[in-house]
Amino acid sequence: MDVRLVAYRRESTSDDTFDVTQFELDLQQAPNVVVNYNWLDLKNPDTRKSSFSQTLKLPFSNANNDFFENYFDVNLESLVYNAKTKFSAILYIDSIPQLKGFIQLKSIYMNARLYEIALFGDTADFFTDLKDNRLKDAFRTAENVTDSVTGEVSVVFTEDNQLDHLLTLPNIVASWTTGLTTVASTTTNDIIYPIIDYGHTTNPYSSAMFWTPGDIYQQGLTELGGNVNDAFNYYGTVQASDLKPAIRIQRLLHIIAQKTGYQIKSTFLGIDDTNASTPITDTQFFSRMFMTLSTEHSRVQTLFNTSAGSEAPFIGFQANMSSPSPATTFVVTDPIAQIGLVESVFSNLDVNNEVFDPNGLYNNQLTDWGVGGISGVDTPSIKIPVDITDNTLLPTGTISVKVTLTINIQDTMSPSGDPLLYVNLRPRWYNQTTNQAVGYGQQFSVGTGSNVTLEFPQELQATPGTIYYFLLECSPFAVGIFTGVQNATATISACTIETVQTDNVSLMSGGLNGEVQMYHNMPDMTQADFVKDLVNRFNLIIQTDPDNEKLLLIEPYQDYINAGSTQYWTDKLDVSKEQVIRPTNELQSKVLKFGDLEDEDILNQRYNNIYNTVYGTYTETRKNDFANNEFKNFSVFAPFIAQGMGQWSGNTINGALTNPNVALAYLFKAEQGEPRSPLEKMKPRLFYYSGTPIDITGTNPNTGNDFDFNIYSSQFLQTGDATTTNNKFPLCLQYNLDTLGSVTADTKLLNWTWYSPNFNTGFTFNYFGMTYSEHGFYTDYWSQYINEIYSDEARIMECYLNLDAVDIRSFAGTGFQDVYYIKNTLWRIISVDNYLVGGNKSTKVTLLKVIEKLTNDCGAIPTFTNTGLMTWVDAGSGASTTITNTCCEEVNPDWTFVQTNASTGVGDCYTNAGTTDFIFDNIDNSDIPPVQLPMPSLMPNLQTNYNIITTNGNAYTTTYYMQGTTLDSSTVTNFNYNGIQSQMMSLSILSMNYVKVSLLGSIVSGTNSGKCGYLEYDTVLINRNNTNSQVGSAGGDLLKTNKDSAFTTPTVNITTFDNRGFWTPTIVGGANETVNWVAKVSLIRQPLGDPDGTLIPTVSAIYQNADNIMLQNLDNLLWN
Repeated sequence: MDVRLVAYRRESTSDDTFDVTQFELDLQQAPNVVVNYNWLDLKNPDTRKSSFSQTLKLPFSNANNDFFENYFDVNLESLVYNAKTKFSAILYIDSIPQLKGFIQLKSIYMNARLYEIALFGDTADFFTDLKDNRLKDAFRTAENVTDSVTGEVSVVFTEDNQLDHLLTLPNIVASWTTGLTTVASTTTNDIIYPIIDYGHTTNPYSSAMFWTPGDIYQQGLTELGGNVNDAFNYYGTVQASDLKPAIRIQRLLHIIAQKTGYQIKSTFLGIDDTNASTPITDTQFFSRMFMTLSTEHSRVQTLFNTSAGSEAPFIGFQANMSSPSPATTFVVTDPIAQIGLVESVFSNLDVNNEVFDPNGLYNNQLTDWGVGGISGVDTPSIKIPVDITDNTLLPTGTISVKVTLTINIQDTMSPSGDPLLYVNLRPRWYNQTTNQAVGYGQQFSVGTGSNVTLEFPQELQATPGTIYYFLLECSPFAVGIFTGVQNATATISACTIETVQTDNVSLMSGGLNGEVQMYHNMPDMTQADFVKDLVNRFNLIIQTDPDNEKLLLIEPYQDYINAGSTQYWTDKLDVSKEQVIRPTNELQSKVLKFGDLEDEDILNQRYNNIYNTVYGTYTETRKNDFANNEFKNFSVFAPFIAQGMGQWSGNTINGALTNPNVALAYLFKAEQGEPRSPLEKMKPRLFYYSGTPIDITGTNPNTGNDFDFNIYSSQFLQTGDATTTNNKFPLCLQYNLDTLGSVTADTKLLNWTWYSPNFNTGFTFNYFGMTYSEHGFYTDYWSQYINEIYSDEARIMECYLNLDAVDIRSFAGTGFQDVYYIKNTLWRIISVDNYLVGGNKSTKVTLLKVIEKLTNDCGAIPTFTNTGLMTWVDAGSGASTTITNTCCEEVNPDWTFVQTNASTGVGDCYTNAGTTDFIFDNIDNSDIPPVQLPMPSLMPNLQTNYNIITTNGNAYTTTYYMQGTTLDSSTVTNFNYNGIQSQMMSLSILSMNYVKVSLLGSIVSGTNSGKCGYLEYDTVLINRNNTNSQVGSAGGDLLKTNKDSAFTTPTVNITTFDNRGFWTPTIVGGANETVNWVAKVSLIRQPLGDPDGTLIPTVSAIYQNADNIMLQNLDNLLWN
């Protein structure tokens, strides 16, 4: 058999990149080429391997010297061959390819006259070609430009504007349906503007966003004391400058591959570049996922040209001085005594030459400085326009202005002629209306003499009608005893005031009608990290087509192996060599954790703070005494958590929507006890959008007017600029739901596993139900793969197989996809090690046993309830059914199983982390009436814990909080603390316990929404001989009631215990309405006498401050 190595490169530097020549390289007489074939790293599940050869040596033959261009000659220049460049190569046996990839020169042996090389497969080539490219670089095109005179080649970058567009009201609404219009006059639906609350308005988004403009205006008049200007912020209307775009990740991945010179063929991704007519298709799932953009900024970055005469949307100005200013005289101060300290302003700052100012923002001769200001002195100013002829030129958001000036200060004072020490300069912008400085301003200490140049940048809010004026404040200082008044003079020789430019453009935060360029709004990450996340998230297998190394074949692992066939290779087994069967222990981790990143938005942060885990994380602890490390997947995203929107009635959010069909994400920051605020920077998110908005129906309960959902300009009151959505709303969720409804067992999740969507914030609600879905990223894309490594049946086999050239050729195609029947067992090949190309010996192969059945085959689907107890239906029939622990703790270790039938193993399953509850602190806004929409802070469960030392042993008192939600007048709800429904408290043996419960209830949904009540209950709980009972009335005694007349008294039971002996207080609502309850539990405990008449004293262990050391069940640690 003839072993051949063929390499490819251009003949000369003038040839086109794809105009390559084939070079048949010479091998040594006995080449001994050894190749390794890999595809998976079983120890690191998120890693993919590439096939490669061991190094081989090529002689200094004419053919080889031609290809390497005599690279051993270190004095040669301008070679086509470059050791840093990958050149394609194929290793053959006769005409059968054995390894396709690229060739790398490792070393040159001068005495032996040999080139040492290695060959690498194509699989890892895609990631290598991505290099260090940032995600934003996908929207710049690099072109090699040759200088016509010098011949030097340089790289020139041009913007790729295929998805760039203007931030206009019609574009925002069109992005939800047919697609927005790009600057290239094309239409695309690969960019969408989701309705997400980023915290820019006074109150969270609610049904008030759907009110008519007239209703909002009227509410400002009647409810906000006539403060109409704040009404559109106060009621949380959707303003264009508050929205950010999102990009379809299918399109982004496609662009990245194209820019790197690759094509993609994938059923799962919905991309097939071999089909020229329809390369992109809707997969119903992956193709409907979008990634949030502008994550590095609080608002979308919009671009405006800053060159005069441009026809594009234009924001900005530039003005300078036509001649140096006349000298300004100042009173000098002694810096030690500070007597007669005078701070003056330059009165001759004449920045009169307007280079460009198409909007008329700039004015050089403002004389009215506002209330409390100095008048009669001209000063530069900026006026944010209220209305101009072309509304597309109105600025919104913020503008950045920079002042650059050159100053010369006289070095002596007059009239004395004594030396001047220095001058303090403070340039500042002032708001004319308030006469308050914008920021404190940077102070410069400037010495006397020659010209000194200073730069002063400042961000200014572009509020319509606002006037800002500029002052250069000055305080000269000298040391000495003054006789009379001493003066100093200074001259400004040059001054420029201009909007800040970036790459010859001005970027604004949320500037309406500006150009949204993808380059300036991409998350700050590498392209390789973005692709790696997708590979990890969907367990993707990336291969190159055997006949086209630039065509990537991409499918999830499960789809990939399902498409394989069975090969019968028992007869290829080399029985003369040892077969080794090993358990997979060495490949296993003790803990598997698949999840996303933490972030600071309110829901993610609070969930993580309460449960010490990121929302949606799948965690599994394996039963392996020999494993001790933890596996964590790679991720660049944070969880997207959409919640049901609240109903605004009166002057507050008051319960759930009458028609609960709208949900959105709330991605703002809310520290404990602080008003909400936008995040300046956040992690990107993935969400699902069907491509069709839902219909909004409803009325304003304050006026009775039907909804009229509009997107507003921030200058609506001045310009009337708004666009109706025709009551359409883009539903963007963490579930693949096209319309809002309950999650089912078949719903796909954009989390790693199902987590409860209950967040008791007071302004959001759970419209998704509590049905468990197994279709998270872990179950759908990883469970089969992990099971074949972690199952008790998992095995690794190392054996030797007699493989020929045709067998090896298959590993460039379906070889790793197929399963192999060897001695009554099906196996997957993981690696082929040290295959001797053209040799005649068996090859070591590592295989993994095929295990089709998943570890947990429950066959039942759970639904979660407010009590924490799950109900179950048969996965096939939908009928109610019972379960064993196979469906509970073996599925999720965070669940708790309580067996109720020892013979059958049937029992109850409880979830220990259901509702995320918050308490609230009021927003303080001095400009508007107090608002009852505070932001959540964490709820403490334990307030006090005091040890009481008596002559009869230790007693103690404790106070803690619990909560619950009732939905109707029939369902029994367990109280809980911190979302833990089980193990509320257990009684100490031989103890009496006085329990008092102070209960607050607030109706959040129903006819009597907004009504509230306060009730008090008490009882005495006893434990004798480890048996619990109560003294007094069963259920407890109602001591006090203080409530609205329409608030129905609930049924409360504070004397119940579960079958494990834990105290489980319950509540049943008094009516068919949703009520949130918070209870304060006060407990006093002391020991009881034994039935034989003796008293058994107890002594508790305590901290240094005398507090008890309390256990999780609220019992005290005893001193022994």
